[in-house]
Amino acid sequence: MGIVSAFVVFSVTWFLALYCLLPVRIRSQEEAGDVVPEGSMTGAPSNPNLRIKMIGATVISGVITAVAWYLITNRIVTLATLEGVLG
Repeated sequence: MGIVSAFVVFSVTWFLALYCLLPVRIRSQEEAGDVVPEGSMTGAPSNPNLRIKMIGATVISGVITAVAWYLITNRIVTLATLEGVLG
């Protein structure tokens, strides 16, 4: 696996992990009891904790990229094995 391939795997899994983590532990402004400013939706997140979610997405995608790199570098997964599985 080359550096470009690893970067692509990391990028795709990072965004996928981030999108999966975004709705976790979200409380709306209304549920949190915050004063909802004029022009804001009551269902808007009170505190989205984006920094923690970005760190979590980085850790998850780093692990997935490391596993993919190991499997491809040690020839555990090759095109021949994928052809046998996929048909």
